[in-house]
Amino acid sequence: MEKIAVLVNKEFRERVFGEKYYEKLREMGEVKIYDRDDFSDSTYTLEFVKGSTVIITSWDSPKIDKDILDACPDLKAVTHAAGSIKPIISDEFIARKIRITNSAVAIGEGVAESALGFAISACKGFYALNEDTKNGLWQENIKTKVKDFYDITIGVISGGYVGRHMVKLLQNFHVDVLLYDPILTAEQIKEIGATKVELNELLSRSDVVSIHAPAIPATENMLNKDNLCLMQDGAVLINTARGTIVNEADLIAELKKGRIFACIDVTNPEPPAKDNELRALSNVVLTPHIAGTSTNGLKRVALHVCEEIARLLNGEKMRTEVNLDDLAKLA
Repeated sequence: MEKIAVLVNKEFRERVFGEKYYEKLREMGEVKIYDRDDFSDSTYTLEFVKGSTVIITSWDSPKIDKDILDACPDLKAVTHAAGSIKPIISDEFIARKIRITNSAVAIGEGVAESALGFAISACKGFYALNEDTKNGLWQENIKTKVKDFYDITIGVISGGYVGRHMVKLLQNFHVDVLLYDPILTAEQIKEIGATKVELNELLSRSDVVSIHAPAIPATENMLNKDNLCLMQDGAVLINTARGTIVNEADLIAELKKGRIFACIDVTNPEPPAKDNELRALSNVVLTPHIAGTSTNGLKRVALHVCEEIARLLNGEKMRTEVNLDDLAKLA
């Protein structure tokens, strides 16, 4: 019988999991649920995981190091109920080539849905018109502040899990979708449902630009003064990815021109300083990193973990298995 260890602290046991998902796990094997608030007692942690064939981790879980691996000689896989696996893997984990999945796809669905919400509401002028109506106006500015979400061009930056889901959602609308991803071929991007373009072309042609790239050295300050100026007057920039991807000072300078509108869910650093100009600009909507799975949406992660373990035990390909040789490309 499989021995499944839920190696998750109290906070994320409560936020991510629940009896509904533990029951799904129990259908697949013997389930042990960690019963302490944190992992300060390493001796207890080792005793807890001993003999496990599958370990479930999440945010704040301990690194799966040599000690844990030695305690679990028959370990088949780790299913990570969070995004990046980097905080929990060790050199020994990589050396032993243990299989591992992440839950970026489950988190990404919520991110893409939030980005779509930003795109529609910003194009329709909801934010600006809300201020107008509160200040006594009515329809005086609809011709200059409203663009229907129809027959326009949406530029998606990166064709990872989030970007792909964004493109999938956009198939429900009569819009043209451009996608910039230096790794994917034109044919692969066509299969996703978009047209491959270079970054500068995407920025210059798009009515809405939605950023979904990972935070890696290659994407740091990818959007800056040299290319933000290419965006059309009246275009919308959406960042639900990471604050490091956009040079914040350059973005603020561009926003001060009043040409573009921005919906920003992530900053660098977080939270932004109290006097950060993004907080005060009228053509910015600033939210506190909530585009992903923040509350009840975190249950998507638990479901994803259950589904991945079922695939593993059925001998099927796991949907989000991470190739550890590609770590440098991953957030």
